[in-house]
Amino acid sequence: MKNCQNCGAEISQETKFCTNCGTPVDDFNHSQNDIEKNDAILIEESLNQHNKGLRIAKVLIGIVMLTILFFIGKSFLFEEETIEKPFSVSEQLNKIEGKWYDPTGVILGDKGAYIVFVKKGDIVIGNDENDLFDAKITPFGANNYQAMVELREVKGDFEVHLYEEETKLVFFSTLTKTSWYLIKNN
Repeated sequence: MKNCQNCGAEISQETKFCTNCGTPVDDFNHSQNDIEKNDAILIEESLNQHNKGLRIAKVLIGIVMLTILFFIGKSFLFEEETIEKPFSVSEQLNKIEGKWYDPTGVILGDKGAYIVFVKKGDIVIGNDENDLFDAKITPFGANNYQAMVELREVKGDFEVHLYEEETKLVFFSTLTKTSWYLIKNN
């Protein structure tokens, strides 16, 4: 004889169901074995959860450390490229010296006419052969200049930018919102 695990009533060995509560005797034994197995699995999983969390924490710390090292390394590797050379008035003026022409012919009225820029101290003075254009250009930044221009006896103040790759000198009037450009004759 044995007792029902559910209600405690005595049942015979051959009985498959408890005569008191109706609980299957074999299923209960299997259920008890399953419960013990499940408990063992849960205990193992709970022990592994701590290790899993620890592994995730280690991975996250590793990613953060690699990111920090990347940015530190990047700042050291590219430091030379980001350092700008000190601004040199003479160097900026040297870039403008020489013959320039108006490819559109709008400024001087002739596509073949030239403006010659010559360095005089801390400025560059530009004139054309027909005395239609007179400019005094002063640098105030890398490839940026301020110019006082007299064109056909009309004076104006211009911002000037040199595009070295294109050897293009662009004049822009903030007052009239007009612009025009010259191209360097190589």
